Amino acid sequence: MFSDFYPHLVQGLAVAAALWFLPASCCHGADEPLFPNADFESGSLEGWTLTGDAFQFQPTKGDNPQVRGRESSAHEGEHWVGGFEKHTNSEGQPGGAFTDDAVGELISPEFTIRKPYLNFLIGGGNHPGQTGVKLQCDAQELDLATGGDSETMSPSSHDVSKLLGKKARLVVYDNVRGGWGHVNVDSFRASDKPLPGSMGEFALVPGIPASPGDDRRYDQPLRPQFHFTAGKNWLNDPNGMVFDGEKYHLFFQHNPLAPVWGNMTWGHATSPDMVHWTQHDHALLPYRVDRQAGTIFSGTAVVDHNNSLGVQQGEQKTLCAFFTFAVRPKFYQAMAYSTDDGATWKYWNEGRPVVPNQGFDDGERDPKVFWHEPSGRWVMVLWVKQNPGKVRFFTSKNLADWEHASDFDRDWAFECMDLAFLPVDGDKNNMKAVIYDASFDYEVGTFDGREFHSESGPHRAGGGNFYAAQSFNDMPDDRVVQIGWMRGGPNSAEKYGLPFNQQMSFPYELSLRRIGGDLKLFAQPIAEISSLVDDALVMQDVTIRDGENLLASQEPFDLVDAEIEFAPGTAERLSFQLSGASLEYDASTHRLLQQGVDEQGNAVEVVVFDDLKPRDGRVKLRFLIDRLTVESFAFDGERFFAAYYSPRSGDRSPVIRAEGGDVNVRKLEIRRLHSAWVDQ
Repeated sequence: MFSDFYPHLVQGLAVAAALWFLPASCCHGADEPLFPNADFESGSLEGWTLTGDAFQFQPTKGDNPQVRGRESSAHEGEHWVGGFEKHTNSEGQPGGAFTDDAVGELISPEFTIRKPYLNFLIGGGNHPGQTGVKLQCDAQELDLATGGDSETMSPSSHDVSKLLGKKARLVVYDNVRGGWGHVNVDSFRASDKPLPGSMGEFALVPGIPASPGDDRRYDQPLRPQFHFTAGKNWLNDPNGMVFDGEKYHLFFQHNPLAPVWGNMTWGHATSPDMVHWTQHDHALLPYRVDRQAGTIFSGTAVVDHNNSLGVQQGEQKTLCAFFTFAVRPKFYQAMAYSTDDGATWKYWNEGRPVVPNQGFDDGERDPKVFWHEPSGRWVMVLWVKQNPGKVRFFTSKNLADWEHASDFDRDWAFECMDLAFLPVDGDKNNMKAVIYDASFDYEVGTFDGREFHSESGPHRAGGGNFYAAQSFNDMPDDRVVQIGWMRGGPNSAEKYGLPFNQQMSFPYELSLRRIGGDLKLFAQPIAEISSLVDDALVMQDVTIRDGENLLASQEPFDLVDAEIEFAPGTAERLSFQLSGASLEYDASTHRLLQQGVDEQGNAVEVVVFDDLKPRDGRVKLRFLIDRLTVESFAFDGERFFAAYYSPRSGDRSPVIRAEGGDVNVRKLEIRRLHSAWVDQ
C-alpha cells in the first residue's frame, strides 16, 4: 500500500502508532500528579533538571504538530514536552519546529511512589533504550516506554505496586540524532488504575470519526465527475473490492481528518454498477491492542460463501476483510468480519495477527485473499520483502488459520499484489493466472492452489499516475475488473480549494490476448460507462489538412470518452485539446505527449506512450477526460496511462489539428458524458 511517491515507511509510520486522543477526564479521578509540575502546566520546566540541548525550548504550548500539518499531539491541558517543537509561552510561533539532532535529558524531582500505577502519555521516536522515559528507584533504572514514530502521545501505564513507599525519579531522555530523534511526554500521574488502552486490551482510537460527514458535496467545478473521490479529505489505495451478489463494495485508504496522508482507515462506498458510488460510514478504524497502536493499511474483502469462518447470521453471507495492521515494530495481517453486509464490523481476535510478520521486512503488507475452487481452499498472496522481492502464498480452510504454501521470488515484486484468472483470447477452456504488483509489473502462468508457475513475462502495463490497482472478488460472469489509485498530482485541496485530495482510476476490465506468441494484458474502461453517455460525435474517413482543426465548429466539451483511429499520413503532429486537456501525437518520434502537471502544480510535458508506431498504417487511441485527469489507452488497451493536467479557465475550444501535413481519420467518436454524482 506504500508508494515511492509517499514515503510511508519512513515518515508515514508517524501514524502507525495511531492517534490516541484522551479526554481530559481520563487521567484524573483516582489519580494525582506525581509531583508539582508533573504535567508542565506551569508553562515552564520548574522542578525539572535539564541537561543537554534537546529540551531547551520546552515545554511547548498547544497542538503544535497539528498546526504544522502533522498528526495531533493528543496532549492534555495547555503545555507538554515535545523535543521537536519550538513554540513556548515566550518564544517561537505556532507550528514552529526545532531539530531532531539535539540530545539531552529531563530529570524529575524526587517523589514517593504512593499508588500502584504510574501513568503518562508518550510519543515521538520509536528508539527503545535510546529515547523515552525511565524510572530510577532503589539504585536501579527501569525503562518504561518509547514513542511510536508519531507526534501523537499514547497512554502508558506501569505497575509499580512493588515499589510503594520508595523514593524515585523519572528521566525523560533523548540520545538519538536524526530521523525521529525526539520524545514527547505529558501528564505524569500516580493512579489506582491503569489508563484505558494501556495494558493490552483492544480499543478503537478515539478521535477518528466513523462517519464521513453529512456535508459532502460533489458539484464543485473541478471535482472529478466520473472518477471516485472521497467526499472529503485524503484517499489512496483501493481496498477490499468485492461483489456481494447485489452490489459492488469499494473500500479505500482514507484519512478522515485531513487532505493529506495519515490516520489510515478503510473508507467504504457501494455501487450497483461500479460507476455510481455512494459513500458510507468508514468500515475499519485504527485501534490499539497489546499496548500497540496502529492504523489500517491495504487488503482484501471476500464473501464467505460457504461459512468457512462459522459466524454467518441467517441467510446473510459474511464479508471478511483482511488488512495490514500497520504497527511498530513489525506489521502483521489481521482480519475483520461483517454479518450485516458491511454496515458494521468486528475485529477477529481483537485485531491480533491471523498471519504474523514473516521476518523478512518490518513493513510486509497488503494481503490479497480469494477462494480457489479447484483446491477447495482460501489463498492469500502477501508481499513480504523488497530487494530482492519476495511474495508468499498461504492457504486456509477456515479463513482464520493460514499455512505457508510457497514463495514467489521476483526482483520486480513490490506491495499491493493481486492475482486474477483470465481466459486467453476469450477461450474459457484456456484459463491463465496473472500476478501483478502496485506498479503493474506482471507475469502470466498457472496457479495450482499453492504455487504460481510462470509462462510469460515479466511485462509492464499501466503507467504515469496509475498505481496499486486491485481487482474485484466474486465478480459476476467471471469478469476481471480493477480500479487503481491515481496517485500524485497537485494537492487538490491546496491547489484548487477542493475538500478532498486524490482520486481513483475509472474501472478497467482486463483481458488476456496472445500477441506475437506472447501473452499480454489488455485494459479497457468497463462497458458500464455507457450509462453516462448523453450524445456522441461520430466521423469516419475524414482527412484533416495541414493546419486544419477538425472540431472547429464544435462546442466545448466537458466530460469526454473519445476514441480515434487515424493514419498519420504526411503530418508531423496530430494535436488534441478536449475539455482543457492537451495531448499530441508526434509522428516523427512515435510518441504521445501530454501537457501535465507535477506534484506542485507546475506545468510539465509527460510522455504518455513512446514507441507508439502505427500498425497497418494506423494508430488507435482512447481518452477518458475528467475535470483533473486524462486516462489514455493505445490499441484497445494494450497500453494504458493516467496523468493529471492543469484545468484551463480560459479558451476551451475543442481541437483536433494536423500540423506539417495531412492526417486521415478512419474513425472518430467523442462521447459527451454526464456526471456520475448527479443523484448524490
